[in-house]
Amino acid sequence: MSADAEGPEPWEEQLLRAGPLTSQQLSLFLDKWGISKDVEQTFCRELRFAPEEIIRCLSSISGLSGSPVRAARAARDARSRRGEELRQMKGHLKRSWAKTIQELAEIEGVNQQEGIETPEIPVQESPVRDPSQSGQQQVRAGADLEDHSMARPAHMASGDEVTALMKARQWEKPEQWTMTVQHWVDIVGACTETPQYKSVMEQKKTVNMHDVCRLFVKPWSEGTGCSLAVLMSREVVCNAQLMVSHCWGEDVSETKESLLQHAVRHELPMTVPIWFCVFSNYQPEDGVGPKLEHQLALEPFASVIRNPSLKAANGGHGMVALHTTTDDLYSRLWCVHEVERAIVEEDVEIIASMSQKYIDLMVGRVEQFLGLGATLNDCFRAAGVQVQTAKARCSSKDDEEKLVKLILQQANGFDGLDKVVENFRREQLPDIIFEKLIRKGLTRLDGASTSARANAAVVFAACQAHGAGQLQHATTNPEVSERIRLAGLLGNDELRWQDIKVLDLEDLQMTLIRKGLLTLDGASTSARADAAIVFAACQMHGGGQLEHATNPEVRERISLALRRGNRFCDDKLRWQDLEVIDLEDLKLGQIFRLGVRTLAEDITQLRQNTKLSLALAGEGLGAKGCKTLFEAMAQLKQITDLSLDLKSNKLGFEGGQAVFEAIAQLKQITDLSLNLGDNDLGADGCQAVSEGIAQLKQITKLSLPLEDNGLGDESGQAVFEAIAQLKQITDLSLNFGDNHLGADGCQAVSEGIAQLKQITKLNLNLKRNGLGADGCQAVSEGIAQLKQITKLSLTLEDNNLGDESGQAVFEAIAQLKQITDLSLNLKRNNLGFEGGIAVSEGIAQLKQITDLNLNLAFNDLSADGGRAVSEGIAQLKQIADLSLTLEGNDLGDKGGQAVFEAIAQLKQITTLSLDLADNDLSADGGRAVSEGIAQLKQITTLSLNLADQDLSDSDDGMRPLHS
Repeated sequence: MSADAEGPEPWEEQLLRAGPLTSQQLSLFLDKWGISKDVEQTFCRELRFAPEEIIRCLSSISGLSGSPVRAARAARDARSRRGEELRQMKGHLKRSWAKTIQELAEIEGVNQQEGIETPEIPVQESPVRDPSQSGQQQVRAGADLEDHSMARPAHMASGDEVTALMKARQWEKPEQWTMTVQHWVDIVGACTETPQYKSVMEQKKTVNMHDVCRLFVKPWSEGTGCSLAVLMSREVVCNAQLMVSHCWGEDVSETKESLLQHAVRHELPMTVPIWFCVFSNYQPEDGVGPKLEHQLALEPFASVIRNPSLKAANGGHGMVALHTTTDDLYSRLWCVHEVERAIVEEDVEIIASMSQKYIDLMVGRVEQFLGLGATLNDCFRAAGVQVQTAKARCSSKDDEEKLVKLILQQANGFDGLDKVVENFRREQLPDIIFEKLIRKGLTRLDGASTSARANAAVVFAACQAHGAGQLQHATTNPEVSERIRLAGLLGNDELRWQDIKVLDLEDLQMTLIRKGLLTLDGASTSARADAAIVFAACQMHGGGQLEHATNPEVRERISLALRRGNRFCDDKLRWQDLEVIDLEDLKLGQIFRLGVRTLAEDITQLRQNTKLSLALAGEGLGAKGCKTLFEAMAQLKQITDLSLDLKSNKLGFEGGQAVFEAIAQLKQITDLSLNLGDNDLGADGCQAVSEGIAQLKQITKLSLPLEDNGLGDESGQAVFEAIAQLKQITDLSLNFGDNHLGADGCQAVSEGIAQLKQITKLNLNLKRNGLGADGCQAVSEGIAQLKQITKLSLTLEDNNLGDESGQAVFEAIAQLKQITDLSLNLKRNNLGFEGGIAVSEGIAQLKQITDLNLNLAFNDLSADGGRAVSEGIAQLKQIADLSLTLEGNDLGDKGGQAVFEAIAQLKQITTLSLDLADNDLSADGGRAVSEGIAQLKQITTLSLNLADQDLSDSDDGMRPLHS
């Protein structure tokens, strides 16, 4: 796109409208403009008929005529330049991937130490058509795709998965309406695979963000009350670390290219939380979520830019301004405002990222001006540096007036804004433009942008054009100038930086690799077989370099020295240190993440350690890998605190046996966290694990998740018989969710728990175990014996308990006079009205409770049951933190009113989470909710879910809740 005031030439406009040309179409076009046959043949042979490349090459020939040699050279230069840019991107991508893996490893390590589970983000790969398919096969493949045309991205929450926390988040703190870069890619990928997207592309030759919002954003988010960003990130709340400034008229594919190029060039992990207005704002205007008017009133752009997480000092990545050929970023007033605010905000880095088409048109225009003898300022005008922000518009008249007024109130008004934006645009020009200006002698390195002064090719061009003294202005790694001097290229005007980079000198390659200027995939065949060079490449660029190594033994030894498959744990490690270590010791060192140079000392030290934490969930160890791990662990006789996450490793019975054999030898253990969830242990594997745990007589704290292992009543009995032998234990967490204990298994649970009289903290999860009334009665009797307990978390969800079982649970809890912290999950248990009364009577006796989490969702309580529960809660005068879930209980207005009348009596409460979704509340019920909340003046934290209600029949309704 030409950037001067007069717009593109007619022949440029025709080419851009036409899109990619066939050879025949190109020939006709050149004939029309009077290009000679020899030049025409050269163009048809050298180009791939992309309009931007044709424009650049034709622009290099004065008057649309010239020799075939010049035409061929221009075409080859275009291909060479593009190839070089792609090679640079490839190198950046490898370094970005390595940095992402390292950062993720560090985060997961800290999370594991703090007991925080790191959620996995699924990545959906786009289908690729096989070019070898027949036409009919491709038609069938296309039909299959159309059947799923509106499929949502894999990780996006559905309406049923939306939580109260997610909905509440959309009403405040715009800086938290974020998703990761990978989420953004997944959304766009899902859009582009649909027939709707392809249809728009066929009709318009481009798809912009207006189309994406209409076709996908609104349908996917409608009725959820959450933006796509919140639906993708779910309950993972992160402040924006990168703001994306863009205009809605931009082409989607160019937008994606620009954003990903920015991530690659600046080595941003795909997990960085970003703010992207189309996806971050709630767009449907359906009354379920906040209106755009409400969201704009929160000043989302200013909130994001001011938020500390965006600042470099806090690890933020500032703002990226995306540029595409289909719309001018600076013609939109919101975009101009965003860029200006980010520029003046302290410590917010702002960078432009341009699509290749945008760069190509800009470079082509500058080349054309240079060929005609233009001045430096004329070239900057040709590149579109100059702007007239007063001409920028908004689609909303009110927004436009608001922003114009804001700008006019600032010093120098639009003139000052023009200057700020022009300085930014000049600073963000592609490095190749400065390289061309320098080679023409129009400027020197000290007049180039910060990026250009750090670009080796630009520095090299400056040294060629103006002498080696230009190096004093370079901000590149000092080794760049050393490399130039070593190659002796400064006096040769015909050479370019790419000529130096591909020199195949063995002695230079090791130097370049060690200085970070070369990766193994660019080295010679002999270098890729050399152990020392391969090691140096992995040291500089990460373990991914091993895929280019050709010596299998070297690959194995280096891979064992890497931690998490990517980086060496010791920066001073050398190949000569590594090659003399025994392979078995290296394997042991990798299991326990030990150093390499000091491996012998570290293994000795490990045997003396008292605390060990290993996170190996989902690593596919299997029984064999588990056995290897525990054979090593069996040597650790001093361990007293062990945390081991082996979830989803397909251990089976043999793995369970390996766990038993190792743990049974660690008699000194006092604190054990062992996650064996989802491992197909079965009864025999569980029996083996239990026998091992029973040997740990000194244990005081135990966490044992065994969910989803196909355990029956015998397995439950085995576990609790083992735990019953642990007389020192005071803190116990057991997860038997999604097994098949039944009533008999719960009898064993009861008998085991009843013997643990010293227990003060108990977390017991028996979710979906088919307990029934008898099983619940047994569990309750066991818990009632724990007179010293102060904190209890009991999950009995979806066990078909009925009203009598609910009464049994609360009669048992009522006997626990020391308890102050209670979490009880009785969701989906058919308690009914009578069960609600039992809940009320039990709770009312727990006068010492200060922290209560009670989940009674989907229990058919009705208004009377809700009232009974409320009366019980009203007795807890000392309560400070209350979480009450009554979703789907048909409470009606009377039940809702009773709940809030009860809560209004709790004068000590400061934190309240209340879920009344799907309870047939009307406007009257909404008014009661509002009046009840209004009395809780001391509340500092409130989460309220009133989804699936009709609160709109009254003039006042729930209006106070939004004020």
